[in-house]
Amino acid sequence: MGEVQTAGVGYFVRTAARVLRRPRLRRDLGAVLDEYSAGWESYRRHLEVAASVDDWLFLRGVDDVPRYCRRDGVIEHSGFNSARFYREALLAAMVRHFPAATSVAEFGSGLGRNLLHLKRVLPELSLSGFELCEAGVEIGQRSAAKFGLDVAFTQFDFSQESKGPIEPVCDVAFTMFALEQVPRGISGALSRIYQRARLGTIHIEPVTENYPWTPLGLLGRIDHWKVDYLSGFPMAALQLGAHVHHQQLASSHNPLMFPSVYVLERGQVPHVVGET
Repeated sequence: MGEVQTAGVGYFVRTAARVLRRPRLRRDLGAVLDEYSAGWESYRRHLEVAASVDDWLFLRGVDDVPRYCRRDGVIEHSGFNSARFYREALLAAMVRHFPAATSVAEFGSGLGRNLLHLKRVLPELSLSGFELCEAGVEIGQRSAAKFGLDVAFTQFDFSQESKGPIEPVCDVAFTMFALEQVPRGISGALSRIYQRARLGTIHIEPVTENYPWTPLGLLGRIDHWKVDYLSGFPMAALQLGAHVHHQQLASSHNPLMFPSVYVLERGQVPHVVGET
């Protein structure tokens, strides 16, 4: 139980009681729209007062508020910059597996901050964001215009069958805590994203099949099931016939989540590779 050090024991006990009491949710399109439309709307005022793209990418009083997290495998209460941590993991996967990529798309782009960060770091990339909620699309468009960054945002629901032919829209597609909102139909959702990428895809998602069999990992599995998050991702990835690379992250914004980085590469013999 090394992950639950002295500072995390109280958190673990309180959270276990809360998780076990919580009734199971039923996550569907309506629930996701209600939750995230309101959530993204609350960021409009932050965008209005942000003086620079740096201010927008790391909001003081929002992103730096101390909270319980898991850092290097240990629970702590801190202002851990999880957004930067995940963006660095994404960038590392892109550079390692897709160095020739010239166009990248995020599916489930939210407010678009991941893409604005990528544009700052790799300005030569052509970037697009596809988001379910209109509020997220609009705020993404406004932020790109405000800070003079060439990033396109479009409304799109990857959980549903598309009308018309499917064509690649980018070299690399990625998701970051977006597929977690698809508890059923993951094979179709993942396939719709994969088919739109010429080289392959990257996914930073909480995949419970990879959670450790520790007290915290077990509680995380229960919590994940209670809130009706993603399931079946490893099998869905294998069914695509891709070369699958998998890495477990040691840190998380939520102590009950153990995010994985999955890279699905085209043009190679299907195989699963675990990375450290």
